Amino acid sequence: MLQDEIKRNLEKIKATRGVENVVLTQRDGNPIHYTGIWFSKEEIFSISAATSAIYNCGIELHKDNLKYILIEGNKAKILLFPLKNYGSTTLNKIIRAQDLQGNDNDFFVAITAQNMINLGGIFLKTRNSLIEIKKSLILSGESFKPPLRHFSKKNIDEIIGSSNVRDDIKISENVQLYSLNIPEMIYKELDNILRDLGNQTLDLVKSYIAIEGGFIVSSYPKLKIDQHKLDSEATMGYSLFKTADKCAWLLKKMRVNSILLECVDKFQFINKVDSNIFSIEIGKGRQKLGLLRLIIPRYCKKITSILEEARKYEIKPVNLNLEKMFTELIF
Repeated sequence: MLQDEIKRNLEKIKATRGVENVVLTQRDGNPIHYTGIWFSKEEIFSISAATSAIYNCGIELHKDNLKYILIEGNKAKILLFPLKNYGSTTLNKIIRAQDLQGNDNDFFVAITAQNMINLGGIFLKTRNSLIEIKKSLILSGESFKPPLRHFSKKNIDEIIGSSNVRDDIKISENVQLYSLNIPEMIYKELDNILRDLGNQTLDLVKSYIAIEGGFIVSSYPKLKIDQHKLDSEATMGYSLFKTADKCAWLLKKMRVNSILLECVDKFQFINKVDSNIFSIEIGKGRQKLGLLRLIIPRYCKKITSILEEARKYEIKPVNLNLEKMFTELIF
């Protein structure tokens, strides 16, 4: 039975020292199988929905390049593994022969582990189990749809045809930094920090600091980046971080400190800075992951300090006493 095979492999992952929960989930948030510390039905579905939202944000940011997502807080680590990255030459041939490319993107495994767990050990000990889970799903011939739904090009054209959709929309609006009520000296200090980090980092792709809502207040390098594309990525990155924060609270009553998205050709780090986020993307090759995980938190502390200073300049909203105003107008 498919469910028995999935359960057996999830339990192998759960047997890894430090692992607490393992959930196989569809991309739409529907849990397929779960093993680990006891949760209520509502909690399992809530956590699956939250991790699915995180997974979809990661896929939107990095498409087919995403290898895994690592979420870290002070109590635990949460890992999301897309099943599409796991398989053998034979299995991949079967997937191509049955025209199933892309379907393995519909599933991921979420793992909750203790904070001090060895990440290298998790990767080594879970790999074979993830391959077996993917093999079971592909070869079973079973489908977990609905609720997952796919649309053909004809279906999509019919949906668009029945809606008022504008083609080739050119967005030209920008959020002006002065409207955020932050002094220019704060922007310059943030720019200097990102420039300094960029000059010390090999294979830097881009970095930015985004405040609440995903609005960018500083980015580097400035000349090589499509600003509109970066604004969209910052909004998605901010949403990913906030959703991960909610998921971590559901699971462990903790707040997220950092998120790592490892891709085929680069790393993206999203770190909490005050109540905002700092994101940096670095190409693979010359820069060691362990060294980056030591360097980046130092700069996050500097950024946090500056953003805390910026709070002093926030304009507090005026509380209007409407009753008093109307009384004065009447009399």
